[in-house]
Amino acid sequence: MRKLSTLIAVALLVTLPVGNVIALDSAQDGKVDVLIALSLAETVELDFGAVADADGTVTLDLLDTIAADPGAIHQGGTVTSGVYTVTGSASTLVDVSIAAANANGLNLSNFTTDAGGGVFPLVGVSTDGTGDLALTLGADLTVQSGVAAPGSNQALNFTITVVYN
Repeated sequence: MRKLSTLIAVALLVTLPVGNVIALDSAQDGKVDVLIALSLAETVELDFGAVADADGTVTLDLLDTIAADPGAIHQGGTVTSGVYTVTGSASTLVDVSIAAANANGLNLSNFTTDAGGGVFPLVGVSTDGTGDLALTLGADLTVQSGVAAPGSNQALNFTITVVYN
């Protein structure tokens, strides 16, 4: 009988839980995508050519031409659509916006591009397999007569902002 009692006691010890676990270490993994810093390079400067000091708006298209000039203020000169390249991580979505710093009676607006939907802001546009996104820009230039100061090569300032989506 003593052997039976000992056998039952050993069987109970083997099947009973040892106790509750109070602390536990469990190694886990995480991940992160490290993106290349974004950069922007200007290949061709946006240039409306020459305009008269008169009220009016000219539209520069994506093909280096003045597409609209209802006030007949465009006076010739070199006309070029702006060409820019965004560089970042390959095949990655970015958002692109433009803000004009209008001053001195020369106001930029209605920027257009050949990328994405063509109208800013661009949301979720992908860089190519090498990380580049080409942007050709056109815009409207409004001249305010009497406010715009006559002179050559006047700066038309705008900021292109690019962020990862």
